[in-house]
Amino acid sequence: MMLLKKEWKLVMMPVPLLFLLLSALVLVPNYPYYVTFFYTTLGIFLMMQSARENRDLYYMALLPVTKREMVRARFLLVLSVEALQVLVCVPFMLLRASYGSVKNAVGIEANVAFLGFSLVLLGLFNRIFFPMHYKNAYDLGKPFLLSSIALALGVLVLETLQHILPYLNDVCDSYAAADQLRQIPVLLGGLLVFSLLTARSFTLSVRRFEAADL
Repeated sequence: MMLLKKEWKLVMMPVPLLFLLLSALVLVPNYPYYVTFFYTTLGIFLMMQSARENRDLYYMALLPVTKREMVRARFLLVLSVEALQVLVCVPFMLLRASYGSVKNAVGIEANVAFLGFSLVLLGLFNRIFFPMHYKNAYDLGKPFLLSSIALALGVLVLETLQHILPYLNDVCDSYAAADQLRQIPVLLGGLLVFSLLTARSFTLSVRRFEAADL
């Protein structure tokens, strides 16, 4: 817990927290709402970049902690940001549902299924970005580029499937209360996929960081 406190005090910066307010983008009637969570990943990238430039790694190396503990603290910080993004989205989604008759012509509606699929995208980002970064705990550009490409492809696949699969088109693209209840399995499935991808990312990140020569 002390390491997590240090992460919040020394690594966290205003940008990721300000990006949380971009959850308000779901209020725009015609907008690709998944972009909201791209800004989450961008905020994480900028936060990691700031920590690198401030030599946070070398400071951590002076502390009586293991590499595994260092990675765990960083993951907990990132998971906090991602969880906050999901939570901040909720009130804006409720407001958007109040004029749900105005449909989003360019993508999925801001509903329960949207959160589930967004969790999958965040899990995909975690799975690619962090193991690549922790090969040497320095590189950030290439990991972010590749994870962003994967995110874009993920959005493309999700939006394509929405137009192909009847369940996604009829149920998951709706603000109706009955349909949103039927979307709960998507949310739970998204949470499961997010958890599995992030857990795998953590395991690989620890393994690579422990093998890295600092």
